[in-house]
Amino acid sequence: MLQAYNTEAEQVKMISRFFAEELNTSSNKISVELIHTPDIAKELFSRGQLEVQYGRGKFNLGHQTLWLVHKLGSSVKQRYPVTVDVTAMLDVPSAKRKISRLELITPNLISMEEQNIGREYRRILTDATRLFGKMSTQVIREGRVIERNMVRTRPDVLMGDHLQIILLDEGLHLELPGVAKEEGLIGQAIRVQCPTTRKEFSGILESQTEVLVTLR
Repeated sequence: MLQAYNTEAEQVKMISRFFAEELNTSSNKISVELIHTPDIAKELFSRGQLEVQYGRGKFNLGHQTLWLVHKLGSSVKQRYPVTVDVTAMLDVPSAKRKISRLELITPNLISMEEQNIGREYRRILTDATRLFGKMSTQVIREGRVIERNMVRTRPDVLMGDHLQIILLDEGLHLELPGVAKEEGLIGQAIRVQCPTTRKEFSGILESQTEVLVTLR
């Protein structure tokens, strides 16, 4: 019969290896704090009869409950809950300088910096190339790790952009200067205002410089 022990060191090693493999990094980059640990027979570690499984939801770092599962072949003998706080030293995209709100993200604004990452892991785009061409939604200070909610796809036209209004009405073709009153993508309807008359129109954005307004 297997005797139960408090095997904290073995659990830390096993959990560290698990996260290192998931993140394709080395175990010495992983920090594991055991908050609640069960008593497990040491023999299960040496025999390789335990495997780590994370709980509900997607893979993440930070505070969570994992399961150390005792398996014999395909049969599960017992599951041990382990509450942990896991962080990892990872290369993540960071701002090389202050990035203004609505500024386009270009390669010269980003550097990959090693940071200690925890629960925020799922909020970070670890592939910096997926940030390029997007637009910041807020001011991002120098050195700040860039998270998904800090950027978004840039619309073709932003509120305040200058456009050419093309008015069409039964053969009438008239062009007026305009200012976008809302952002939009080409092919979408947006509101635009003529600054000289202050009159607003709703039209289809034909390009980044023209909006087509059909009068009825």
